[in-house]
Amino acid sequence: MTPEELTARLADIRIPESFARFGLHDALAAAALGLIAGLLIAGLARVATIRKTHSAETARDAIAELSDAEPQARLAGLATLLRDLGGTPPDGLREALYNPRHPIDPAALESAVMAAARQSANR
Repeated sequence: MTPEELTARLADIRIPESFARFGLHDALAAAALGLIAGLLIAGLARVATIRKTHSAETARDAIAELSDAEPQARLAGLATLLRDLGGTPPDGLREALYNPRHPIDPAALESAVMAAARQSANR
């Protein structure tokens, strides 16, 4: 017996009618799979297209926002920025933070913040 004859003698495959129909459950399953695939693609697209900001750019923006603040608030904000960036505080910063009469040049503190931002960007 040849394979063609054997194939011809086999009976047709019969499945239950409920398996052969496309019903509501099948449509819901297809919609769920489509939503899952869409979420995965959206997540991958978001990771691939996210804008990466540099520490120096972020520090420059924060310094610009602090320029309009009161002197003591500006000093505290710059010190916080410097701490977050892991920079070395300039001389007299600690005294200036606790004693408003202690003079400190905000430009020196700003340059320390920018130096720390550049250094953290190089890591």
